[in-house]
Amino acid sequence: MLQSMLGSLIVGSLFLVSQQAQAAMVIQVVDSNNFCTFLPPTDSTDRLIADSETEADAFCMGSTPKATGADSIPSGFIQSAHFVATDDYVQVTGQIDPSKANLDPTDGGGQYDIKAPNGASCAGYEYFVNLIEPSSNTYCIRCCNDESNCNRGISEAGCERIVPGDYSGPMGDGSAQSSDASSSSATPSSTDSVAPPADSASSSNSGIPSSSSSLPSPASSDSSSSSAAASSSSGDSTASAGDSSSSKSSSSSSSNESVSAQSVDENAANNMSAGSMASILVAAIVGVATIML
Repeated sequence: MLQSMLGSLIVGSLFLVSQQAQAAMVIQVVDSNNFCTFLPPTDSTDRLIADSETEADAFCMGSTPKATGADSIPSGFIQSAHFVATDDYVQVTGQIDPSKANLDPTDGGGQYDIKAPNGASCAGYEYFVNLIEPSSNTYCIRCCNDESNCNRGISEAGCERIVPGDYSGPMGDGSAQSSDASSSSATPSSTDSVAPPADSASSSNSGIPSSSSSLPSPASSDSSSSSAAASSSSGDSTASAGDSSSSKSSSSSSSNESVSAQSVDENAANNMSAGSMASILVAAIVGVATIML
C-alpha cells in the first residue's frame, strides 16, 4: 500500500516538474511591446549565449499569454524593439543592454531555434530563430510558417543576415544594422525599454514590410520629408485624420502598459503556484519514504 502510494507521488511530482519545464520552452511574438526571447537561466553561472543554447529559458515582456511559465525579461534589457509582420512571419529586432541580464559584453552571441533548447517553439508558428549578440548590443527573433524564412543553418552570419531589419536604438547603430536600413533610420530610438517600429520609408529601403506596432512611428528627417511630399494634396482632412490616429495610438499604448503589468503579475503567480505544487509533492515523497524506513 505504502509502496503504491510512494510510486504515485513520484510519478506525479515528475509529471508536474516536466510540465513546468516544458511550458517555459514556448515563446510568443505579438508586437514590439509584447514578445519573448530565450536567455541563459537566471541561476546559471555560465552567461555565454552559445553555452546556454540547450538549456535556455524563455523570458517575456508585456502580455504573452501563450508563453506560460516564462520568466520576465529583466528591466532595461530591451533598449529598442522594431516589429514587422507579414503573412509568412513575424519578427522583432533591436538593441539590448547586456549588463541588465548579467551577460558578457564581449560575447559574440549565439542562436536559439527549434532544435535548441530542446522542445522550444514559438506559439502559432512551426519555426523560429532567436539570436542574442551581447558584443554588438543587438538581438533578433523571427517566427515563421516555413523553414526558408527562418534559416537556422547560418547562425554564424548573425542577426543582420538571418533577420534583416531595423536595429537602431540608444546604444548606437549596432554592428548588425544593415546598410540600407541605417541610411533611412539614423534617428536613434528612445531610451525606453521599447521603441516605436521603423517607419514606412525605412521598411521600404531595407526590403522589409512596414511594421504594424501599436505605437506611433517617430518622425525622422528623411521619412518626414518623403511623407510630406507624398501627402501634400490631402490637405487639412489628412492632418485631422493623423491627429485622430495619434490619439488612438496613445490610448492603445497606455492600454498595452496596463495589460503588460497585469500579465507579468499573472505569469509570476502561475510560476509560484507550479513551484509550490512541486515542493509539496516532493515533501510528501520524503515523508512517506521516512515512514517506510
